[in-house]
Amino acid sequence: MSNLLEKTGKIVFLRAHDLGTKFGPPTDQLDVEAVFCLNSIAEGAFGFQLRNDGNLPARQAMFSLLRDAFVNNLPVTADFLIDTGKKNGVAIRIALIKSQVAATHAVESPQRISGKVMPGPEANAKPTIPRSKPKPRKAR
Repeated sequence: MSNLLEKTGKIVFLRAHDLGTKFGPPTDQLDVEAVFCLNSIAEGAFGFQLRNDGNLPARQAMFSLLRDAFVNNLPVTADFLIDTGKKNGVAIRIALIKSQVAATHAVESPQRISGKVMPGPEANAKPTIPRSKPKPRKAR
């Protein structure tokens, strides 16, 4: 009997392979073309088929999310079906998790008003006249 479970973690293994080559040992094999492992599980993998059927668009999107997460080292949440006593499961949903880093808001510069660059406070200062070096006096 399959159980529906969910795991979140970062991808440490991502593989795509030919139709029919399967993944895993004979007693815990996945008949899938896309396989991934998360750092949150010590053993086991998840996978899904990439076959030319009605599920192909969703599965291609799932693989794209996995690839983006792998390249950018972002966590994902995978919902998967797994048989009791098995370590490998079939993923049915993938969610990409956005970083929880606080966004910084842009602060408007006091020198910019409606898209025009305005003179800074130094514009109101009295201009300084550069002094030239005094000319040396000729000896008489």
